[in-house]
Amino acid sequence: MQAELTRDLGNYFWSFAFAGPVAAVLAIAAALAVKSLPALFFSGLALAGFAFVIFACHAVRTPDPEVDLEEVEARYLLGTIIVAVGLGGIVASVLGQNSPFFAQALAVMVALATLGAANGAGPGRPLIALVQFPAISLPIGIALIRFWPAPWGVGAGAGVLVFGLLCVSMARSGYAAHTELLLAREAQAAERQRLDTAVQTLSQAITILDAATRVVAMNSSAMALLGVKPLDPANPPTFAELLADAPNLQTAATNRAEFLGHATMLVNLRQPFNAALHLNDNRVVDLECQPVPGGGWVTVMRDSTGEHNAIAELNREIRRCPVTGLPNRRAFMEELDQRLLKGSNFALMIVDLDGFKQVNDRYGHAMGDRVITRVGFRLRTADPGLFASRMGGDEFAILAESDDVEGALALARVLIDAVDQPARFGDAEIQVGAAVGVAMSPDNGQIGEDLLRAADLALLSAKGHPGSHICLFTPDLKLLSARNAGVESRVRSALRAGNIDVAYQPLVDLETGTVVALEALARWLPDGGEPVAPAEMVRIAEARGLIGTLRRLVLEQAAAVVAGLPGPMNLWINASVHDLRLPGMVDEVLAELQVVGLPPHRLALEVTETALMTDEDACRSNIERLIKLGVGVAMDDFGAGFSSLDRLRRLPINALKISGSLLSGAPGQAMAADIFRVAASLGHSMDLMLVAEGVESREELELARAAGIHRVQGFALSPPVPASQIPEAIASAEAAANTGLQLRAAS
Repeated sequence: MQAELTRDLGNYFWSFAFAGPVAAVLAIAAALAVKSLPALFFSGLALAGFAFVIFACHAVRTPDPEVDLEEVEARYLLGTIIVAVGLGGIVASVLGQNSPFFAQALAVMVALATLGAANGAGPGRPLIALVQFPAISLPIGIALIRFWPAPWGVGAGAGVLVFGLLCVSMARSGYAAHTELLLAREAQAAERQRLDTAVQTLSQAITILDAATRVVAMNSSAMALLGVKPLDPANPPTFAELLADAPNLQTAATNRAEFLGHATMLVNLRQPFNAALHLNDNRVVDLECQPVPGGGWVTVMRDSTGEHNAIAELNREIRRCPVTGLPNRRAFMEELDQRLLKGSNFALMIVDLDGFKQVNDRYGHAMGDRVITRVGFRLRTADPGLFASRMGGDEFAILAESDDVEGALALARVLIDAVDQPARFGDAEIQVGAAVGVAMSPDNGQIGEDLLRAADLALLSAKGHPGSHICLFTPDLKLLSARNAGVESRVRSALRAGNIDVAYQPLVDLETGTVVALEALARWLPDGGEPVAPAEMVRIAEARGLIGTLRRLVLEQAAAVVAGLPGPMNLWINASVHDLRLPGMVDEVLAELQVVGLPPHRLALEVTETALMTDEDACRSNIERLIKLGVGVAMDDFGAGFSSLDRLRRLPINALKISGSLLSGAPGQAMAADIFRVAASLGHSMDLMLVAEGVESREELELARAAGIHRVQGFALSPPVPASQIPEAIASAEAAANTGLQLRAAS
């Protein structure tokens, strides 16, 4: 603080340089006027003191670090004391002699003026004021009281003494105020230094702005980030000027101009804001500006290139299938929407693999992923202009530039051929097929979801055909889909309401010629709309998880009907694989049988081989438990699909129901008849009960009998009938069977 006081003396150099010599010259003039040697001596002394003061003030005018401030302060103090003694001596000498009043007044005024100036101005020190009072004020006051006539001398002397005391008080007050100001300035400087130090040590780029957005402080990280040099503290730029001249932002002019426009508006509103600046080297800087209470701003700049790259990579990843590396459904929909906005003509193809589930079941999901990846690669490279994506599961979507249907269908055939090629993975050779649904833009849809729906409908139609098939969307498919949706809604409503009827078809024992069982078949109760075929009803029930409800409705009705018939009549019903794999299915069946009093050994369940192919292991435990309880389990439609002798050997069944497709027309075709006999012989070798379904003529009945079939059913014996017509159906079936026996015996 004392150093600041000393350096502050430089501000008074010119004042002392002019006023000091003038005061000294006037004092000398007064001394010469009275011809007093003591006055001349004290005048010279005052002049020497002024010289000390002036040189002390001059020494601190420039911020020279080599200047000894303590020596300057001592020189200044010495000079002021000498001046005070000299002026006091001059006045006392002049007043002590009988000198002219003008000389006395001049000497007094010079002394008092110097006293006031020295003590009332900024550089005044309390010590100097205390020295000046006895050196100037006290001698002048005493001399005036002694040598001037009363009462003027007494008044003037008292006034001088009071003025001297006031000068002392003013010096003390001024010194205290000046000291407080210096202390506050010093504290502010220390705070500024701490702030600068803190800002400089931060790794983040920090810039502090004042209320006018001029740069107050800026650390080295910010300078390095923007490529700017240290700022001139005397003339700092505004933040906008700083960014405009920053070398590292020169190629980002558009981005910078847009940011500055937004920033100006937000600064005026005193609102915090964020922005992203792009540097010349493609780095990205996140800029955050926060207002400071009371005015000003703090800006933080952070190199977020890594984060932006990570976000960009994440955006790419969420649009990419992790297995195949192809674009996923999200990316596909974005690409589809962009092409539709352009109004270009193109084809959308949905490819669904055929037989892929069997790959997963046999080789595991790891192998399935490898197959999916291989198929994706083949689809992507089948044609250079394709945009191929994986929609999920074993379904792919393809976008291809195409102006005509023929070209799209030809490309779809190329895709199928690419998928159909066998692929070898180690020792395993795997081959899958594909179905393709094709939709054309803009004819089949100008909105992404509509066009995709059209391709899905075409795919659904293609999957309805055996093998690899291509289907082009037509408006009829949309009408058919709407019709199917309506039928599905009706079937679900009927199942939930229990509005399902049951028809019964007799099974005749060929050895006795009597009906020993009735097969219960679900039938649609008319609801005023279009009739629904049984097969379609079962399909919908399976697809919607209502097959258990359908089985319960059929079993409840049929078990009660069969239990009420005379004799040990058995009941055969169809069971779905979806129903057989449910944990509580067996208990439900037993409970329903117990309600009507039908023993378990009088019930038989028919399960298709194709159904068992999809979930054999899940069904096995329920089948084994049913057989232990005496319930018969028959493989239905044997020979109609991909019959597997190995599966037939493994399954715990006790009956084999040969498909009517093997018997139809067989009597007139030697090879067909031989195939039917082979199927029957296979059942005999496994000691299974054999049932032939679909008997529609006497010739077919006789072929079944000759092949050793145990039981038969079909329209030649009796069609399915309602419960009220069961007695007539039994009589008709037995009559037809016995007639066949008589004819055989007569021949």
